Amino acid sequence: MKVIIFGLSILPLSVFAGEKIDKQIEVPSGGTIFIENQRGDVSITGWDKNELKVSGELDDKAEGFELNTEGNTTQFIVKMPRKLGWGNNGDGSNLTIFMPKQSRLEFEGVNVSVTAEILENGAEVDVVNGEITAGNLIGNIKLTTVNGDVNALNLNGNIQFSTVNGEINDNESSGELRFSAVNGDIKSSSTANDVRLENVNGDIDFKLSSIKNLRINTVNGEAEIHIKELLNGSDVRYESVSGNADFYFPAEVSAKFEIEAHAGGKIVNKITSDKVNKAKYGPSSDLEFNVNGGHADIEMDTISGHISLRKQ
Repeated sequence: MKVIIFGLSILPLSVFAGEKIDKQIEVPSGGTIFIENQRGDVSITGWDKNELKVSGELDDKAEGFELNTEGNTTQFIVKMPRKLGWGNNGDGSNLTIFMPKQSRLEFEGVNVSVTAEILENGAEVDVVNGEITAGNLIGNIKLTTVNGDVNALNLNGNIQFSTVNGEINDNESSGELRFSAVNGDIKSSSTANDVRLENVNGDIDFKLSSIKNLRINTVNGEAEIHIKELLNGSDVRYESVSGNADFYFPAEVSAKFEIEAHAGGKIVNKITSDKVNKAKYGPSSDLEFNVNGGHADIEMDTISGHISLRKQ
């Protein structure tokens, strides 16, 4: 059966530009599905069949498509002219795709919005201009857009979010999270134990259930971080250039705190009665204290921003 599938799938299938498409082929179980669509809207959903189904309408500038399998990789590529401007010149593809949920997804596009859901073997979605929406994905997950938002719900695994100009909205994720944004807000409500973030211009809103490792590096923007539980031996690091950060810790937090502020920065301590030390010369200040045994290690540093320590 596998030999027959391979023999059939190496023959490319094609249609005329702008035509409707409705194709379905059997694909290897647990393989990789590679999809390339440069413009338009694509919805990808995992199902229990070892089949890839593509339906909808191709880009009106398309020169057909290729659909084939080599080894464990199946690729579906919408073929576009080499010298095509990427502005709003014609309509892009509008596609609905079903793939085996046990297969890994790899997607590439330029001006395209993508929805991917119900996949259990990881996904990598990379677009230039467009929004990415992901739900119920498991495994190694990488969601990258240059200009556009990333929206996620119920992801589990090693997860990377990245955008240059856009927002990241993450809900009910778990595992290890990595956030990267240049101009945009980042919001997450998560049970992940390991969270790392790099942001230049944008606000941060985190609601974290339990933390083992937390790293936040930011330049400008407001940050509000709620941590429901610090696990034993937790390590929290925060560094900023400017902007205000409000950290909310458990009422009975057990941690050693080391906080520094420079060049006009400010520290506010609402957890204990320990006072902030102001430098004898210069505008810097620092705060160190140990509370309830110090089972976690918390270090924070800001150049000219404000850091507030508060209880939930």
